[in-house]
Amino acid sequence: MSAIEHAGVVGAGTMGAGIAQKLAQEGLAVVLVDMDETRARAGMARVEASLDEAVARKVMDRARADAVRARVTAPADWSRLAPAQVVVEAVFEDLAVKREVFARLGEACREDALLATNTSSFRVADVARAVKHPGRVLGLHYFYHPAKNRLVEVVPHAGTDRATLPRAWALQERIGKTPIASAEIPFPSRGGAALGAFTACLSVARNSTTRNGLSITPA
Repeated sequence: MSAIEHAGVVGAGTMGAGIAQKLAQEGLAVVLVDMDETRARAGMARVEASLDEAVARKVMDRARADAVRARVTAPADWSRLAPAQVVVEAVFEDLAVKREVFARLGEACREDALLATNTSSFRVADVARAVKHPGRVLGLHYFYHPAKNRLVEVVPHAGTDRATLPRAWALQERIGKTPIASAEIPFPSRGGAALGAFTACLSVARNSTTRNGLSITPA
């Protein structure tokens, strides 16, 4: 399996723009889309504002910020997601909308692309049902601000393929994240529940573990 170099993000709000920025900072080419061009452009403006802030705070220099910006595109056409090897959905917490997004991704994306939901409210399996091949779907729940916070929950569902989980886990480590193995349990606010479980989760994340029968440690 080739290294992941092309990514997509659906949902250009604060979380989606931050995820796109983080992926681009780590060298991936990123396509950021939303339900229409206006929202996609607003997401690009969020990326640019965050990069400007990073330059102002001397977190990165202008040359690097410009290089990151150049790796993110925000087209109106979802067909531009076709080369993406991983796509993260980060739209608002409405199950019907998420299912609509995943149905569109099933048509727009390559068959071997990883499809991830950033949901904090719904079971991953309930989102994955919208896709013809739900085995390539899992949860990647990033914490705010995703370009700065190192934590990400990795959440398989019962039907996640054995090859999907280690690929997603390895990508999170590659982009400087600290992945946490999480069971598929919907919370009214997963973030609030997760705060009390970080110590245990981080301990799990450091070791080979199994969720839904799948090893989360890359081979």
